[in-house]
Amino acid sequence: MKKFIIIVVLILTANAFGQKKTENSQAISEQDTIIKVVQVIKYKGGKKPAYFLNGELVNQSISSFLDPNKIESVKVEKGDIDINSTKYSGKITIETKKDYKPNLISLNELRKRYTTVQENAVIYQIDNEIIDADYDKYVIDKNYILKITINKLENPNLTVIKVISKSEENIKKSNEIIIRGDSIR
Repeated sequence: MKKFIIIVVLILTANAFGQKKTENSQAISEQDTIIKVVQVIKYKGGKKPAYFLNGELVNQSISSFLDPNKIESVKVEKGDIDINSTKYSGKITIETKKDYKPNLISLNELRKRYTTVQENAVIYQIDNEIIDADYDKYVIDKNYILKITINKLENPNLTVIKVISKSEENIKKSNEIIIRGDSIR
């Protein structure tokens, strides 16, 4: 009798919580010819918080390109604040370790100093993410740059500047030895 009750409970539970395939849902397999298109729309509304790095007001971009091992503390303050007649929805204060001094540079300044690329038609990519921001205000820490790669495309006339950070994953990938070919002689 116990086995029968357990089986009935399991069947009822599976029916109650199991997912059912509807007419509109489609199973995805390797043989599918349906191309799934995902359009990314960045949220542009609302106020953003003010970012301070070691007491200095900086662009929020620094949060994505700062060595996490060099951060001593992060403090978040909620509430609207007004700095230089700009309204922010809060304050994020990042303090680095005492022995570390970030060396901030904008993406356009990086292009001017370290490449021969002219200003026309440039796209920046940081750690495989295309940057959709003002390149004069988007700042990164020069100390955290592992490599800069420049890809010049002829059609359309466009240059992609890829900046790779010194993240643990990127350092590990850069130290890998890749052997190509199918035989050893």
